[in-house]
Amino acid sequence: MKTGELLRVRLAFGALAAVPVFLAGWLGWVQVLQAGEIEREGRSPLRLLPATADSQGRRIEAVPAPRGTIVDRHGKLLALDCQTYDVRANLVVPAKVAAEVNGLRAWIATFVQDVSLALVADPELADRGDVRARHVRRLGELLAEAFRTGDLPAAGKLPVGHPRRAEVLLAGGVDVLSVVEALRKLADDPRYRDCAFHFLRNHRREHPERDLTYGIVGHVATKWVPAKDGAGKVLQTSGACGLETFPVLDAERASFRSFLSDGRGRPYFQAPVAQVPVANVLHSTLDLELQRVAMHELSAYAEAGARDGQVKVPKWGALVLVEIATGDVLAAASWHRDVKNPEAAAFTPYQNIFEPGSIVKPLVLAYAHEAGVLDWSHVFDCASGSAEYRERIAPLGRRKAVVDDHPCGALTPHEILINSSNIGAAYCGLLLEREQWRDYMRFYGFGESLGLQMPFEGKGGTNAKSFDPKTPIRSFRANSAISFSFGYEMQANAMQLLRAYLRLFRGGGAQLRVCRGVELDGEFHAAPVPDPSPRLRPEVVDGVRAALVDVISADPHATGVYLHTRMLKELGIDLHGVIAGKTGTAASRVGVGDKLVEMRNASFVGFLPVEQPRWLAICVMQKDSRSSFYGGSYAAPPVVRLLLQCQDLERRRLLRQDAEAGGQTRLRDETPGDSGWSRRAPGTTAVGR
Repeated sequence: MKTGELLRVRLAFGALAAVPVFLAGWLGWVQVLQAGEIEREGRSPLRLLPATADSQGRRIEAVPAPRGTIVDRHGKLLALDCQTYDVRANLVVPAKVAAEVNGLRAWIATFVQDVSLALVADPELADRGDVRARHVRRLGELLAEAFRTGDLPAAGKLPVGHPRRAEVLLAGGVDVLSVVEALRKLADDPRYRDCAFHFLRNHRREHPERDLTYGIVGHVATKWVPAKDGAGKVLQTSGACGLETFPVLDAERASFRSFLSDGRGRPYFQAPVAQVPVANVLHSTLDLELQRVAMHELSAYAEAGARDGQVKVPKWGALVLVEIATGDVLAAASWHRDVKNPEAAAFTPYQNIFEPGSIVKPLVLAYAHEAGVLDWSHVFDCASGSAEYRERIAPLGRRKAVVDDHPCGALTPHEILINSSNIGAAYCGLLLEREQWRDYMRFYGFGESLGLQMPFEGKGGTNAKSFDPKTPIRSFRANSAISFSFGYEMQANAMQLLRAYLRLFRGGGAQLRVCRGVELDGEFHAAPVPDPSPRLRPEVVDGVRAALVDVISADPHATGVYLHTRMLKELGIDLHGVIAGKTGTAASRVGVGDKLVEMRNASFVGFLPVEQPRWLAICVMQKDSRSSFYGGSYAAPPVVRLLLQCQDLERRRLLRQDAEAGGQTRLRDETPGDSGWSRRAPGTTAVGR
């Protein structure tokens, strides 16, 4: 070969060799060094990097975390998350089947029948045929939309580009093992070998004692929604109330599961769920057994009038039990006449507010005694139109005279409480200055939140004009001071009143508790018990306590005489010296829409034992009519039965614990024995005081 030809050959082959080198360098510059990008409408450009390719094949899916568990004070479940499965499927119609329109439709119909049959594989399922028919309709509509069968002709070849793939949610919240296994077998069926089934773990909120706890424990609905920044999804809680709103039950801590995509774009999981959080546990103060008793007693007495046909049933009612030493709410029952959907109702003991009436008189007299303006041995002339009335009340120019529902004469503060004299209470209330009344409201917490961190609380409070500096002192004394003395011109909810009585016994810093503590990662953290100071002097508390003991007696002037007689007949127990308490009755005009409705509030607060009170309970019922409705007749019996059952339950638990230890428990002297609360059904709620 000549020199010139050899040179030409070398140049030609050199040029050919340079081509791949140039292409490799160019691609390296474009894809690696220059890191090109692809423009995307409405989104940031897609960077042409190796990491981008990896991210398209490897993805991470959020898996819902358990919301958390709520238990009562003895560990019984009140709310929990049950593990379920969301069953999703990446459907691929075989090419041979999808060649014809009728073939696609036939494949879809077969798949719908097979899945619906698997979904009713629960052997305990009732109405299997009806349930399956509903699944067939639902799945048929779902797949028709996914594969756009409505756009297809009646027959013929499948149009080019028509979808043969779809990703659908076949079922959510599946928690029956037989159904899961039936779906897994379907996933292994050769007819669906090109499809991918995914069983994604999820949770469903359950409340084992829904009928007993819907008010205080509450309810919750959760769902996954897109995040605000558009990146991923977050778990949104909606419709929550009660204990379910506590932050410790926040379920936004999701775990994760990674998966890859194969060459055909089908995802598969490469690892189990990672970073699975341990569910928190909220230890409530509730006692489920006492909550059951409270709901039973409240419902029985509220509905007694409907059964007898003699008395119009109340509009709503509340019954709450508290342990005095800690402020723990042991039971909080609520009842409403017109509510068909409890989850949508707002009538819990911390929501409904009302004028308390005479139930506040012990609080007023205790404060006046503590302030040094009331002598507990002083005798007041409480007769209507007496010289003392003309001297103390009449000159104030009050538009509505202060009257009692039965004649009263000379009464000491002790006897004012027994007789529930409005005139006597007004005398005591007028001993307080306006600033002292303001401090009275602060001390007992009227108009202040319970601090339980539960939504939609009814705070109540006083008339805004009462403590307005522009309101003359004479006007304040004639209206607010007298009205406050027997529970008017102010509003409170049942739990606020219970907190006020708790402060009477323990001190102005006492608070109610609904949470004993929380369990985080297996470690229990106790909730603190607030410092109850400042306390009332022992002689002040003892004076009021002794009067409330005599309220429930055979004294014909005592407002609890009807209760005493009734419980002696029904239970065979003389309540005098066993349970103490105070009745309350108020008549109010409440705005409902564009009209005023006459309301009657019946209330009763009681405690047990009387010498060293341990349990405190309150019942409130409200009736939307002018008919007679007294605390001693309607609200008191549920409290008495609840308190007696509370003591009986404690007695049985002590005996059971001692039996487990191999010994014998000696009961305290104040134990009244079996209350007999279950021996009789509530009788007719006849009118009384």
